[in-house]
Amino acid sequence: MVKIRKLQLRGETNPVLLKELRGRMRGARAFIVLTVYLLLLSLFVSLIYYMITAPMSSTPSLSADMSSVGQALFYTVVLVELFTVAFITPAFTASAITGERERQTYELLRTTLVPARRIVSGKLTSAMTYMFLLILAAIPLQSLAFMFGGVTIQELALALIILLVTALTFGSIGLLFSALMRTTLVATVLSYAIALLTMIGLPALLLITPTLIDPILYSYSPPTPPPVAAAAIFYLFYFLVNLTPLGAAIATEIVLLEGNSVWFFWMDLTPPHRIPVPSGWLIFVPLSLLLCAVLFLLTVLRVRRQEDR
Repeated sequence: MVKIRKLQLRGETNPVLLKELRGRMRGARAFIVLTVYLLLLSLFVSLIYYMITAPMSSTPSLSADMSSVGQALFYTVVLVELFTVAFITPAFTASAITGERERQTYELLRTTLVPARRIVSGKLTSAMTYMFLLILAAIPLQSLAFMFGGVTIQELALALIILLVTALTFGSIGLLFSALMRTTLVATVLSYAIALLTMIGLPALLLITPTLIDPILYSYSPPTPPPVAAAAIFYLFYFLVNLTPLGAAIATEIVLLEGNSVWFFWMDLTPPHRIPVPSGWLIFVPLSLLLCAVLFLLTVLRVRRQEDR
């Protein structure tokens, strides 16, 4: 009975996942990348620590507020990790399927009994496993903030959730382009274009949006917009901000600081009108997971269509 159960478990194992994990983790390359990543991150954190504490040594009145040091270190690590995840993950998934074509092994993979769903899930899970390892390996650096104070366990947990979901989102985008395009170069360029637009382009556009909205809001007479209009514009802008990982991380931190809550806080518009403002991760995480599910389905359909040709 035990042998039968073992055979069943082996039959349920994704062969594509095993192949990808063995190829990715075999040798010293994966561990060298992890070591260099942690060394660079540690060096950057040390530099930030020195830049913050150097003025404190010459100004005794500042030395008592060590919580700001912990917050600065925590924000630095999370910010660096966000950009690292956004620009490393596509490199792992954009070549997942196009690489098989370029190595002329894709036709051989198609002749196996592995369905398209398991091929896609195996490729994605393999890449995400290594990215999750990079994210988890940096948790001790984030935890250094607890030595100085100013950071709670809720902030650490929410930062980890946003980072993991961000990695899964960009991994799914890269995998879809890998299935749609014929070469790794084109898939990689498109994946990085989306990453640049999401991490830099959209936040920059949202920064200048308030300057365009203010003339509309204050065109009323008296120069105070109706509460309904002000709430609608704020919610629309807030929703767009939380479509990006960087915006969601900042909005989540603001809610934690302003409302001391991981869920929402109340913001005053014009007395006595107040509106609830949800935490950024409550918008970013569900929408990103929904996007990942859609991208996964599209990738499976694309691979399945190629198999039917």
